[in-house]
Amino acid sequence: MKFLFGRLLLPLSQSPEQGALPTLYAATVADVRGGQFVGPDGMAELRGAPKLVELAPRAADAETGRRLWELSEELTAVRYAFRAAA
Repeated sequence: MKFLFGRLLLPLSQSPEQGALPTLYAATVADVRGGQFVGPDGMAELRGAPKLVELAPRAADAETGRRLWELSEELTAVRYAFRAAA
């Protein structure tokens, strides 16, 4: 199964080093601002060199973000100080 899916997904994947490039780009390039999203420049933004890409509307939804944050705190049993008063 691993061999089969590994072969089928190979054209859609990239190396761990290539996969880390958008994160490194976002963290180190001076003209990237908060709220922007950096991803691969290839077909369907699945692989390629880093570039600024369109943020999916759901990714910017405040209610979804709030629920994800609360679930993350619940599952990890970690509550951050800046959220303690909320």
